Amino acid sequence: METKRFDLEKDLKRLENYLRNQYLDNRNMTSWLPERLHDLIFRMTAQEKDAGKPNSYNYIYLWEDDGKIVGCILPDGDAIYISIKKGYEVLYKTIVSYAEENCKPLFKKNNDGSIDFLVIANDSLGYPRSYLESIGYTRQQEEDYDNFVLPSETNVSIDLPAGYRLVYGDEYTDEDNKWSACNLGFHPDLENPNYRNGMAPYNLRKNSSMYKDSFECMVIDEKTSERNNVCSYCFVYVDKESKTAFVEPVSTREKYRHKGIGTAMMHGVMLRCKELGVEKCYVNSYDWRKKFYNAAGFKTEDTIGFYHRKING
Repeated sequence: METKRFDLEKDLKRLENYLRNQYLDNRNMTSWLPERLHDLIFRMTAQEKDAGKPNSYNYIYLWEDDGKIVGCILPDGDAIYISIKKGYEVLYKTIVSYAEENCKPLFKKNNDGSIDFLVIANDSLGYPRSYLESIGYTRQQEEDYDNFVLPSETNVSIDLPAGYRLVYGDEYTDEDNKWSACNLGFHPDLENPNYRNGMAPYNLRKNSSMYKDSFECMVIDEKTSERNNVCSYCFVYVDKESKTAFVEPVSTREKYRHKGIGTAMMHGVMLRCKELGVEKCYVNSYDWRKKFYNAAGFKTEDTIGFYHRKING
């Protein structure tokens, strides 16, 4: 068994294939989809740099048996996720310990020099929760959720109030408006008709090999005189090899909420995925967003726990 640090040039395709095979073996998201790996590398890297944070993908570690990946640490900001191939579950204890020692730079230090180490684990697997709680990790009350829809089995329509229109990325060319609207949805305190933000994360995403098969979906307000008329925005990564899609990020500007706009956008995602032959489309959610996605037609597949332990920084 060999442990090695992820090398973007040498290991991207290998890790992508490992995650794809994990999905094809299990048909669920108990491992990240390769699309999520691409989002980490080809969007979050620039976002983390803009925020002065260390790049998460520099803390990906691989466990290999006879040259084949059988487990990995997948960091996501100030949290880590662990993926292990069936039959190698015994590695979990080793990988948690390795993460605590080698992924510390991802976490902010407390005043006493300690860090709040965070491990994320799917409930359906069972063994991560048992082990983490046995060594002193505490599960927080808030949970995360994996939600899916089968596009070929959906029967949805685009229902929007008068004056609003659903468009896909290739139909709307002002990229600055798209990305600004997306971020305003996450930060409504910045809401301003002329708000603009750095485009590095948006542009870096174009380097992903999945970009050509992926798409943007949004709703625009045709009534407004504002420069930015994008109300709701999402990006949909598509992996043609596994016939899956992963929606990230999803955002609706606060003043456009509770009008059915976000639901119409998600229905647009389902319809385009059906056209592209996507068999299963995923979106990750937390807190009230689960209800939003379920109301739009997604089903919750799994619950994900957040496990915390205070360790020396």
